[in-house]
Amino acid sequence: MRYLSSNQKLPRALLFLLGVLVSLIVLSPIIWIILTSFKDTKEIYAVPLTVWPRKFVWTNYLTVINGLPEFPIYFVNTVKATLGTLLLVLPLSAAAGYAMGRYDFPGKTAVNAFIIAVLAIPYLVFLVPIYIMEDILGLLDTNLGLILPYTALNLPLAILIMQNSYREIPSELEDSARIDGANAFQTWLLVMTPLVITGLAAVAIFTFVAVWEEYMFARTLMFSTSAHTLSVGLPSLQVESKTWAYGTLSAALALSLLPISVVFVVLRKYFIEGVLRGSVKG
Repeated sequence: MRYLSSNQKLPRALLFLLGVLVSLIVLSPIIWIILTSFKDTKEIYAVPLTVWPRKFVWTNYLTVINGLPEFPIYFVNTVKATLGTLLLVLPLSAAAGYAMGRYDFPGKTAVNAFIIAVLAIPYLVFLVPIYIMEDILGLLDTNLGLILPYTALNLPLAILIMQNSYREIPSELEDSARIDGANAFQTWLLVMTPLVITGLAAVAIFTFVAVWEEYMFARTLMFSTSAHTLSVGLPSLQVESKTWAYGTLSAALALSLLPISVVFVVLRKYFIEGVLRGSVKG
């Protein structure tokens, strides 16, 4: 038994080291950005290159907050687009996921196949048709004109996650609610939905990250500078200053990554469980 136990520890140790190595590789650009944001300009261009700052300075962050009036505008626009999309995707995916996961109806298989087919299509294929429709409807360069496409693009994956989350709930709970006099809407909202919080957390994180970092739709559908999001606005700072101020840019990027980090840290437990429970099964 001791031999088996020690034999099992070795693969676990190797997996742990592999996980640490992969994590460092994946996170190295983010770590580099954060460390660079605390360096002054002289140290950033110093030879030899330093990884860890010799002295932590807050000058770059003060420049972003006080010297770049566009940054708060870009930040607020991104928050509006992200929260607006979440407010639509979460209830819509929960309602559609409940219907798809708990009820049988004609065409259900076809609907599922259509959702999966949409996910297989590169999202940029939809850019030109959406641009034409928004031009006709007068939605270009508006918050709603960005929120609606983001909702449509993120809804298919959200529905798949939610329908599998609802499918795992025992039918006895649903039957008990109906016996107690709850109608279909009450059963969904008050009984079933609180049991799929992990699925909703997974949907929230996937959607938050996808919208927060999206570039092509934000660049194409939003013209005015006052309507730009962070992904579009930050590169324009280089154009205005005619050069790359790497310290200031790194500080701006670090601040733009902060909301994603906070959301993931808060919801990470529910996110991992939700992905495992709500994953598409063969």
